[in-house]
Amino acid sequence: MTLLLSLPFRLEHAYGLTPSEVGAMIAPWPLTTMIVAPTAGSLSDKVPAGLLGGIGMTVATIALLLLAFLPAHPGYADMAWRMALCGSGFGLFLAPNARLIVGSAPRHRAASAGGLISTTRLSGQTLGATLVAALLAFGLGEGPVPPLVATCLAVIAGVCSVARLNPALRRPSPSEVEPGAA
Repeated sequence: MTLLLSLPFRLEHAYGLTPSEVGAMIAPWPLTTMIVAPTAGSLSDKVPAGLLGGIGMTVATIALLLLAFLPAHPGYADMAWRMALCGSGFGLFLAPNARLIVGSAPRHRAASAGGLISTTRLSGQTLGATLVAALLAFGLGEGPVPPLVATCLAVIAGVCSVARLNPALRRPSPSEVEPGAA
């Protein structure tokens, strides 16, 4: 959200694009997410969601860095592939995570799990909007800083996602695992 809310300011003020050009430049992100997310959701039947999320956030991190360091005069193609890369990364992250959360809840709590996903998403959007407002207030909202902040947040999300691959925070000693040993 930090990137998506700050990008129109950057594209319009720093690069002189019209609002319709800005919309066209941002469009590849949701369009790619619309294609990748259902595929990633299906793929999470076979591949752990933590792995898909880690790969997704790695892709998104690379794309966010590429957006932070745009060429001096980016054309539509320069933006489109970067935005599509972001959309694919977030699509690989969001759908498997949502599927894992809802699928991990007992059947009678599935609606609550869906509510948790919505609450988390809205909290992230609120945090992103607040960060953009703060960056704009400090005069940093139209340059590479918002994508760099978004990159840091994507790295944190990726690390958290990959951390789920090994759910044990503490490895039990052999005496705790083997029955009768102690």
